[in-house]
Amino acid sequence: MIIDFNEIRHLIPSHTFNEFGQLTGYYVRFDEIICVAEKGRIKIWLNREAIEEQDPERLICDYDENTLRGL
Repeated sequence: MIIDFNEIRHLIPSHTFNEFGQLTGYYVRFDEIICVAEKGRIKIWLNREAIEEQDPERLICDYDENTLRGL
């Protein structure tokens, strides 16, 4: 299920996106980020193309949902 990035943005340290960009060379545009919640995980993808291709190099981060939300 796709969730709105703004719903969880405050839970993700901002340096995560800077480091991802520096390590991969991909520019992170917050308006293009796609978040998917499934099987107890929240995956944050660089953009729609990344999720459609399931490209692990463009997976920004993958969190346990309960841990991320503090449940």
